[in-house]
Amino acid sequence: MKKIILTALLFSGLGFGQDGTHNHHQEHGKKMEMNEHNHGVENTKFNKALIKYEGLHQAFFNNLAKIKSNAKEVLEELKNIQNEKINKTLIYTKKKLGEISMSDDIKESKEAMNTVSQGMLVVLEKHAPNKDYARFYCPMVKKYWIQNKTKIKKVMNPYASSSMPHCGSIKQ
Repeated sequence: MKKIILTALLFSGLGFGQDGTHNHHQEHGKKMEMNEHNHGVENTKFNKALIKYEGLHQAFFNNLAKIKSNAKEVLEELKNIQNEKINKTLIYTKKKLGEISMSDDIKESKEAMNTVSQGMLVVLEKHAPNKDYARFYCPMVKKYWIQNKTKIKKVMNPYASSSMPHCGSIKQ
């Protein structure tokens, strides 16, 4: 009798069902589904920001006015993200995007772009993966950026856009 009661207590206390399955895994699965759903929404929002980031990246090959307007667009997309961890990661990124959107100094904008890229890379790699985008690095300027590797086959270095536009490589 003690054995039956002990077994019943163990199964009920540890979350086992009558069929011997562990309910914790079922509950965990439900939590995962909800997190994946929420993660998917945030991933979609971040993907919109990545598309705007592509425009900012390309603007460094054009002119300062485009850089400023594209920085505003990236910032607006990032403001739509609700995930607390992602927002915490992007605090400084958003600040730098604001600086780029107000700056008339291309050199300062490139330095700020490095910070923007670093924050976006953390989110891309840890929170909202997208296989179309990759981390690129230029050893000459010692800076990273994100590039859509499916759309642009050639390395496009935003930091050395006039002197060494194709310097750098994809980093795995």
